Amino acid sequence: MKPFDKIKHQIDEDLHHKIPKKWKKIGNILVADFSQIEQNYRVDVASIYGKNLEAKTVLQKNKINGELRKPKNTEILFGKDTKTEITEYGIKYRLDLSKVMWSPGNTGWRSILEGPEKVGNFYNFDNPKIIIDYFAGIGYFTIQLAKSYPDAQVISIDKNPESIKFLKENLKINNVTNVKVVNDDCRNIEMKADVIHLGYISNTLEFLDHARENLNYNGVAIFHEAYNNSWLGFKRRSEWGTIPSNFSNLMDEKGFLTKKFERVKFYGPSKSHIIAYLQKN
Repeated sequence: MKPFDKIKHQIDEDLHHKIPKKWKKIGNILVADFSQIEQNYRVDVASIYGKNLEAKTVLQKNKINGELRKPKNTEILFGKDTKTEITEYGIKYRLDLSKVMWSPGNTGWRSILEGPEKVGNFYNFDNPKIIIDYFAGIGYFTIQLAKSYPDAQVISIDKNPESIKFLKENLKINNVTNVKVVNDDCRNIEMKADVIHLGYISNTLEFLDHARENLNYNGVAIFHEAYNNSWLGFKRRSEWGTIPSNFSNLMDEKGFLTKKFERVKFYGPSKSHIIAYLQKN
C-alpha cells in the first residue's frame, strides 16, 4: 500500500474528501493542512498521519508572518516537541518550527557549490574576501557559503533573535569558524563586501539600494524574490533561464547588470520564486 492509501484505510470514509493528500516532512515533524476536518476529529486524524509517516509531531500548516519570517500560530495536533534537525548536502540544521521558518522547496538552491550544476553556476564567485548574508535565518545559505569559501569572511545578519540562537548552534555543530553573526537589521550595517546575498521573499527590492552602496567595485548581489509570471513574461517552461526584459530594466535602474536569472520554484498559482545574479554597474 502507498502511504496515503494506508492512511485512508484507517480513517472514516466520510472524512476521505477532507483529509490532506499532500504533506511536508521536515526532519521528524510532519506539516499538513487539516483545516477542512471538523475540530473533534482533527487530532485523531493527525495522529494516524503521524504514526503512519513516522513523525514525532504533526503540525497544522501555518503562514509565515512579517519581516522576521516567524510562524503566525503553531497548532500542534500530535506529539509535543517542535524542535527538529535536518541534514541537507552534508549540513546539519537545528530549528524550532514554532519559532522559525523552513522552506523544503529551496533544497537544491541551498546547496551552493555542493549541489546541481545550475546552482553552482549562480554561486561561483571569484575569490571573494567578504560575503554578507543579509537574511541569514538559522544559516540556510550562510553555512554552505562559509564551507564553499573557507578563505572568505562571512558576515551573517538577521533581525530575529530566535533565528540567531539557532544560527550560532548550527555553526557550532557544523564546525564553521569563518562566520561573524550580527543580530540587527541589515540596513543598519555599513560594511563593504564582494558578495551580498539577499535570500528573502517579499519586498527584497527595498534592500537592494543598501546592498549596492556596500558592494565593492564589480561586486555581486544574489537576489531572491517572487514575481507574477505575467510580469516576467514567461508563458512556456522553455523560456525559463532567459532574462526577462522587465526585470533587467528594473535592475538597471537600481545600478545592476543582470548576468543570470532562473526560477527556483512556483510561488502560488501565478507567481514564481526567482533568483538573479546581479553585478554592480
